Amino acid sequence: RSAQLEKEVAALREKIHHLDDMLKSQQRKVRHMIEQLQNSKAVIQAKDATIQELKERVSYLEAENLEMHDRIEHLIEDQVSRAGIGARARSKSEYVSR
Repeated sequence: RSAQLEKEVAALREKIHHLDDMLKSQQRKVRHMIEQLQNSKAVIQAKDATIQELKERVSYLEAENLEMHDRIEHLIEDQVSRAGIGARARSKSEYVSR
């Protein structure tokens, strides 16, 4: 009977050893996954920061573009109104000289 118990104890110790190895392996996998997750979060945060910077640059450039369009439009309006005044002055002088 003692030999039988020793066999059972040895078998149980073997199972415990096997389960302990499996547990350690799973813990390593979990630690690795956590590390990967943290690395991914860091990469995402860096990309989010880059996206935010680019959004700010786009907003700035859009505002600058709008301002330039307004300036160009104003300059064109000035040129058109000056050209219109010049054309009216010429047509009056042509009319008077006849």
